[in-house]
Amino acid sequence: MPKCIACKEKWTWKQSMRSLVILSRFISCPYCAKKQMFTSMTRISILLLMFVPYITMPYVINDEVKSSAVAIGIAIYLLALLLMMPFLMDLREIPKHLQKYAQK
Repeated sequence: MPKCIACKEKWTWKQSMRSLVILSRFISCPYCAKKQMFTSMTRISILLLMFVPYITMPYVINDEVKSSAVAIGIAIYLLALLLMMPFLMDLREIPKHLQKYAQK
């Protein structure tokens, strides 16, 4: 779970999911309202984990396996990933060159 840089409060799973759904570059802490952003490693790891099923799909599908079973497996994987995302999140301070955009 992410932890605020300023107040060191650990966010709940629900607060973490809410920050993911907003899809904003800058995230406000629910406790102290300080704006922060995801680390680069967090964004890259979530993006890579989301594309794993699509990258491996050509190797999994063959004549013996029904495509509906593969689709169900991918749906289960993506749902499990969605539920795990708050545990993969890490926050950092906003760099000085981006702080003018965070004020808006």
